[in-house]
Amino acid sequence: MKVNGRIQLYPVLRLVVFLVAGIIAGKELYGIISEWSWYIALIVSFVSAICLKKNAVVQTVAIFVTFVFLGGCLTSMELSKINVELPKDEITFEAVVISSPVVSGKVVRCDMLVSSMERPMKVKASFYRNAMAEGIAPGSGIVACAKLRKPKNFGSGKFDYAQYLLNHGFSATVFLYVDDWYSKAVSLNNLSYIERTKIKALKFRNTLLGHLRRLGFDGQGYAILAAMTLGDRISMSDRMTEEYSVSGALHVLSLSGLHLSIIYAMLTILFFGRSRSVVAQVMIICAIWIYVFIAGLPVSALRSAVMLTIYSFVSLLRRDRMSLNVLAVAAVVVLVANPLNLYDIGFQMSFLSVMFILVFYEPVYHIMPESFKKILILKWIWQMTSVSFAAQLGVAPLVALYFGRFSCYFLLTNFVVIPVSTAILYGTVAIFLSGYLPWFQVWLCRVLTEVVDFMNACVSFVASLPGASIEGINISAVQTLLIYVIIFSVYFIIKYLRKMVWIVP
Repeated sequence: MKVNGRIQLYPVLRLVVFLVAGIIAGKELYGIISEWSWYIALIVSFVSAICLKKNAVVQTVAIFVTFVFLGGCLTSMELSKINVELPKDEITFEAVVISSPVVSGKVVRCDMLVSSMERPMKVKASFYRNAMAEGIAPGSGIVACAKLRKPKNFGSGKFDYAQYLLNHGFSATVFLYVDDWYSKAVSLNNLSYIERTKIKALKFRNTLLGHLRRLGFDGQGYAILAAMTLGDRISMSDRMTEEYSVSGALHVLSLSGLHLSIIYAMLTILFFGRSRSVVAQVMIICAIWIYVFIAGLPVSALRSAVMLTIYSFVSLLRRDRMSLNVLAVAAVVVLVANPLNLYDIGFQMSFLSVMFILVFYEPVYHIMPESFKKILILKWIWQMTSVSFAAQLGVAPLVALYFGRFSCYFLLTNFVVIPVSTAILYGTVAIFLSGYLPWFQVWLCRVLTEVVDFMNACVSFVASLPGASIEGINISAVQTLLIYVIIFSVYFIIKYLRKMVWIVP
């Protein structure tokens, strides 16, 4: 099928808009429009797009409509997998733990996959706390006898907990008392290859986390290191999480483009100028994907891994350029894999921050006179400012929507946490690789502990400053969308006026 010229400018980006529209429609109309209706509509629109190639305008419309129906079809299929009919009574089932357990008061919480049913089911489990419950870990098998319940909301708060669980693929919740379950090695044959690989990767992550503890890392220093390098945030205290959020530094604790780009650069350096070879790029990308699996496949890291994979392929063609189309392709891959990723906050913030950097970095950077850029330190400061401002412009409305907050000193924070977090990532890799030199490894651990403590102290200081954040912001989803419309409207108006100034003699 030929793609006509009307969608040549950022073609994939335009298709993503219609795919997103289809996902939203599929979710809102679930139970009203059947899966078969979506299938038929998708096939008809796809065939129409092929047959109408002689009429460019009509074909373009047919392609857009096809992506709407594709989004609706995929969403309907995904929701059908999650919304299963639960047994009315207690049942005996086998399950495997697929997340690190979190201890909260008298309860130990974790995610499980019920593997003994015809189709594996994702369950949010709560165990009554005892020594056996505290001993579970990713990959642990259990046999339980309990009643599985549909997710429901608690209290009258704004947060829709039931919808949150649905968006993250949970079909049920379960509470297990001491006598309701026991540990047992369970068969994983009923799980998909991806699920089995993810469990093995999480078990390996637990091994690495244990190694960090044995090296002497503890307290919030260990918590920051575990979150930044391996995506495990369960050890973070509420106070430290709040300080990172208030200061605008929370993004360094979520595995995303920043972390994977640093690792990509690190691996590229290791090939000593041969990074453009096919073998080198394949090895680098394989290492990136292994790392993403070990980190638990967070959506923000998944997006970054897809973009780096595309970038790696493009670099082999000697076209080192990251564009909105590359970002859009990553969005298509992530959303086709699971359309409910659209409702993940990490997905939304990750894509919007990168999109705003791609769109707004250059205009902001060129505000600085060229004479100032000749001074390296000023150039670096302005580059950091431009990137931070563009990224913050993209995520600030979402932060206000979900958390009711705006971090006022985000620029000051980023000048510290970005270079320091880079040093921490490099240092952590060096620690794991220096096991054959115990004295050097011990010295690195001491240095890295000081670096992490320094970053924590800086974040705490910024968070304690007067006016560090504006709290209590209350905006709706519609208002958030309007903010983005206003931002882009102002951008295009300024761009148009500047273009007119150049044209008019």
